[in-house]
Amino acid sequence: MAWSRYAYTRVLCTAVDVMCAWAIWREADITISAHCGLELRKAAPARWARVLGYCLNHLQSGHCELAIAGDIRRAHDALAVLTGSKPDNSI
Repeated sequence: MAWSRYAYTRVLCTAVDVMCAWAIWREADITISAHCGLELRKAAPARWARVLGYCLNHLQSGHCELAIAGDIRRAHDALAVLTGSKPDNSI
């Protein structure tokens, strides 16, 4: 499979993002944006999440919620590879 330069860059950036998030929160395979989105779902989110969420959601509408959905999709894709089943594209 030939990867485009964009696809390779996106995977590399996601890997760095996940690694940085792991260093901060010690949670595997969750991006910083998804952590921010999870914090924003709380009744009283922390200030860092409100500030970062504002910036991210200003760059892309609904970015933090999209990041959560993307992390879920990545987890399902990995599970499909590990179990040898077909990935569920409805998620």
